[in-house]
Amino acid sequence: MAQWFSEFGFSGFEVNYLFASSVFAFIGVLFLIQRCSIKLHNLQKQLSQLQNEVRAINSGNLGMGRKINQFAEEIANVEFGHVSQDLPMASEKTYQQAGLLLSRGATIEEVVDSCDIAPAEAELLAIMRHSRPTKQAIV
Repeated sequence: MAQWFSEFGFSGFEVNYLFASSVFAFIGVLFLIQRCSIKLHNLQKQLSQLQNEVRAINSGNLGMGRKINQFAEEIANVEFGHVSQDLPMASEKTYQQAGLLLSRGATIEEVVDSCDIAPAEAELLAIMRHSRPTKQAIV
């Protein structure tokens, strides 16, 4: 190989210098490749860790979303339960008051006005209480 270089006018020292420079350049490139490989491996590990963290966060968010929906349904059920419990009690008291008025001799018209119930309901209460309506209901 040295003869090939000498044909182009390179001396032995220059050939040795070129060869040594090439070897050092090759070693430098190998060193850079190794460093890049290590850096790539570290970045892949970080990416894997971040993906696992994102999965954990998403899983937690889904669980929290389910819990929030469950609590919202429970609150709606409780609120609906209070409303539905309050309504029968209020109407029950109204009917009790109407029955009391009828048993004291109030007219259907007076019961309708004071208890805010329909005339047909007042008449039905009067029949159920065995009271006789003193006036006809307004139809």
